[in-house]
Parts: sequence; structure tokens; C-alpha cells
Amino acid sequence: MPHVAWEYLRHHGPGELVTKLGIVFDTFTVEELTATMPVETNTQVAGILHGGASAALAETLGSFAAALHIVDSGLQGKSPVGVDLNITHHRGGVSGRVRGVCTPAHLGRTTTSHDIKIYDENNKLVATARITNQLIDLR
Repeated sequence: MPHVAWEYLRHHGPGELVTKLGIVFDTFTVEELTATMPVETNTQVAGILHGGASAALAETLGSFAAALHIVDSGLQGKSPVGVDLNITHHRGGVSGRVRGVCTPAHLGRTTTSHDIKIYDENNKLVATARITNQLIDLR
């Protein structure tokens, strides 16, 4: 993980939801952010991965990616705020950990958009998502 990414995480922390969901970052760059999350503690009644947990993983990846873009582009004084998240669930995650892969679709001065793919441990696609963040001025 690049030095600036570690500093960002150290300063801001991962957030309570990230900790509760068991999300662990692997790759942390502007070009690609990846993280894993356990299925077992994030299931719905049928025993499969809860769609809200998948959405939280996607939003976490997209928001941290937008924050890295802010730092990397010299846009200090800005903060990412999610304005749109859509997700399609393709199959249920049933065990182990899922892996989210986030890549940029648009990196601007006022907005960012990222595509997120979530895979199970067999590399089968569980969900796809897209998030748009507005980059707002900090007060």
C-alpha cells in the first residue's frame, strides 16, 4: 500500500461500519482498490451474503477510492460524498470471503465514478456496482 494511502487510513480510520463488517483492504491505489469481507457474519435469513453488506463493501471501496483521488490530484480541502450507488446481485455468496475490486470510470475535480465487482472465493461474480461521489468543499 503506498505511503499516502496508509497515512490517509491512519488519519481518518476505516470507520465503524468497515470494522463491524470485517472489511480488510488489500490493494490501495488510485487505479485499483481491493478489499475482502467475510460472508459468515454478514448473511441474511437464507444464510447467503446480505445484499446490504455487498452494497456497503462497494460504497466503502468507491468512497476510499474517491478520497485517494483527492489526495493524488492535489484537491486537498475536498471530501467525497456518495450521491448515487447502484448494485446488481448476480449470485449469493455462501461461505468464506468475498473480494471487491474497484476501478475508476471517471476522475474529475467535482465528481468521481467507480465500478466495483464483487467475487466469491471461486472467482465467480457475486455483484456489480457503480458509485458516484461528489467532491465537496470541507468547511
